[in-house]
Amino acid sequence: MIAKSCYICYSTKNLTKDHIPPKNLFPSPKPTNLITVWCCRKCNEKFSLIDESFRVFTSSVFNRSKSGEWIWNNKVMDSTFKRSPKLKTVTTKSLIPIQAEINGQKMQATGMTYPVRKTKEYLVRLTKGFTRHFNPEIDYSQAKFKVAHIIPNQQIADMLYEKFFYVEKGDGVFRMWRMFVKDMGAKSVWVYVFYDGLMFMVEVN
Repeated sequence: MIAKSCYICYSTKNLTKDHIPPKNLFPSPKPTNLITVWCCRKCNEKFSLIDESFRVFTSSVFNRSKSGEWIWNNKVMDSTFKRSPKLKTVTTKSLIPIQAEINGQKMQATGMTYPVRKTKEYLVRLTKGFTRHFNPEIDYSQAKFKVAHIIPNQQIADMLYEKFFYVEKGDGVFRMWRMFVKDMGAKSVWVYVFYDGLMFMVEVN
């Protein structure tokens, strides 16, 4: 695999730098240590709408961090929805009543559904980008990616901190754990948390 090539389609033409995770997740001032990888302009532009809608989804959860709340109020409500009435309409239609637990008390709340296909596309892209950054020698072009939503608990958190390599970007914005199993070929496991409210796992085989 050519090091200076698009991490998504492997093209060596019209290359730009892509932020992994996307920089639109971060309130200002943005961290100075964000990770970037080579990406062709076509692939970079392809993900711009998904980046926007995924930010709406992750910052909408009721148990989000202060950074997630800031993004929701200052970027989603004041910018995204005004700029894109269509996205606002789609988001409104996706809202459903849910049973939430806040401070030990169960109550009715509103949740947002998000397409499984877009979730997988977004998370697989992150995994490819991080793999290119941390392990550029790995060829993931034929890899299979399995994505799952995780309900976090203390047992999961303890296991992740004990066995996985940890990366954090921003204050309450993005957390990542990764484990590469050397004796099982190119198998790796990645866990992502957005705004301290949504957790996903990606298995690569």
